[in-house]
Amino acid sequence: MFFIFNKQKICTYAVSIVTVVLLFCVAGSLHNTTNEINTIQTSSTTQKLVPIYNVETQEKKVAFTMNCAW
Repeated sequence: MFFIFNKQKICTYAVSIVTVVLLFCVAGSLHNTTNEINTIQTSSTTQKLVPIYNVETQEKKVAFTMNCAW
């Protein structure tokens, strides 16, 4: 297997690599300039919603449902 490089391909790869490196450098410098600590607060007070499978009642009724959400 041979790799064929011409001047246009080399320039395209060089511009792409330089662009990615510059973007990482800018992102890193912007991240380091903020001295604030970013925190995410989570809470487990909410309960998980579960489907209702049966309801106790005196009436004689039947309900048919299909749950298609896996």
